Amino acid sequence: MEEFFIINIKKIDKSWNIEDLYISYNALDYCEEILDIPQEYILDVMMTSEGLEITLTDAYDEDEDWYMQLKRIS
Repeated sequence: MEEFFIINIKKIDKSWNIEDLYISYNALDYCEEILDIPQEYILDVMMTSEGLEITLTDAYDEDEDWYMQLKRIS
């Protein structure tokens, strides 16, 4: 099973240029560097007009800090 999150544009870290996140490898870098999501759990990431859409695998522990943070901000 997959899990889907949307980070609203207003909640994107201001140190990143929003336009850069429309490039997939930049969006992936954002997920890894700012959100601390391990790459092996990211199935897809895409920037849209609503925000950063992140699709994860379900192979992680829901008690992990990065996951709890992701749930709070999405």
